[in-house]
Amino acid sequence: MLSKRILYFRLKMLLILCVIWILFGFLFLFNILEIEKQLLSNRSLVIFCLSFALVGLVISSALIFYLKAAFRRYPLWIAFLLKLALAFGLFVLVAFCMLAGYFVFSYHGSLPAFANRFFETVFLTKGFLILMADLGLLTLISLVLLEVTDKYGPGGFWSMMRGEYHQPRKERRIFIFLDINNATTIAEKIGHEQYFLLLKDFFSDITNPVLANGGEIYQYVGDEVVLSWKESPENKIYALRFIRQAFYILKRREKYYLQQYTVAPTFKAGIHSGAVTSGFVGIIKKDLVYSGDTLNTAARLRGKCHELQQSFILSGGFMQDFYQPFAYKITAIGEMELKGRLEKEPLFSLEFE
Repeated sequence: MLSKRILYFRLKMLLILCVIWILFGFLFLFNILEIEKQLLSNRSLVIFCLSFALVGLVISSALIFYLKAAFRRYPLWIAFLLKLALAFGLFVLVAFCMLAGYFVFSYHGSLPAFANRFFETVFLTKGFLILMADLGLLTLISLVLLEVTDKYGPGGFWSMMRGEYHQPRKERRIFIFLDINNATTIAEKIGHEQYFLLLKDFFSDITNPVLANGGEIYQYVGDEVVLSWKESPENKIYALRFIRQAFYILKRREKYYLQQYTVAPTFKAGIHSGAVTSGFVGIIKKDLVYSGDTLNTAARLRGKCHELQQSFILSGGFMQDFYQPFAYKITAIGEMELKGRLEKEPLFSLEFE
C-alpha cells in the first residue's frame, strides 16, 4: 500500500510528465501536419490533441507506477528497450480501444470500410510513421527524466535546476548513518556476488520508508547508506519513524532473505543533527555535498553501536527541542568525546515498545 508521501511524489512526477507530453504533442502535431497536410482536414484538432494527451497520461502512469521499478536486475540499456517496447505495446492497446470506441459510437459505416479507410488515410501514411517515432522519442525522454530524478532523489534534481545549491549555503539537517550488521561475515559466508544482490534488495526494501517519511538518500558507501532531512521537530519524528518502519519491514522479509541468501540482514544506525554547509560540486559529475562536523559525529555514533551493544544511537544534538514520541523508548546511555570540542556529546539508545 502506498503512503501519502510516496503517492504525492509519484503524482507530482505524473503531472510533470503529462505537461511534457502535452507540450511536445503540439510540436509533434505541427511536424505531422507539415508532412501530411490532409491528415486532419476532416477531423477535429481539439479531439486529436485530447487523444494525444490521454495516451500520454496512460503511458506516463504506466512508467511511474509500474515500469519505473521493473527490470532492475537487467542492464540499463536492456531495461530501457524493454520499457520502450512495453510502452509502445500499451500505446497500440490504447489506440485500438480509442478506435474501437470511435467505430462503435461515431462511425456510420461497416467494419471493413472503416478498416480500409484507417489503413489508407492513417496507418500507411508518413505522418503516422512520424507519430510513432515521436512517441518513441517522448517515451525515451520520460524514462531518462525518471532515471535522472532517481539519481538525485526526490527534490534533488529540481533543487539543482532552480539553483538552490549553486552557491554554498548553511543549513541545519538531520543525518542517519545506517549499515548492515556483520557485513564482512555475511559477505564471506555467501560470496561477494550474492552479497551484492542482497545489498540491492536491502536498499530497495528501505527506500519506501525513506520516501514515506520525506527523507533524502544522500549517498551509498559500500554497505552503508546516509539519509538526511532538514532539521525540525516534525522531521525528527519522521527520522525515527523511518528507523521503525525499516526495522519491521526487514523483520517481515526475513523468510525471503533466508530462502534467497541463507541470511537475514539487520542494521545499526547513528542519528545526529546540526549545522552543515551544502552545495553542488563537480564539473563532469555533479553531486550535492554536505560538509561539517555534524556528519563526522553521525558516523562516529554509528561506529559506537557495536561498542555499546546498541542497534540505534541518538545524539544529544538530535534530542534538543524534541520530545519522546509514543511507542519509542529513548534512554540515556553515556557520553562521547568529540575531537576539537571540550563538551562531551550525550548518547541515547533507541528501542521500540
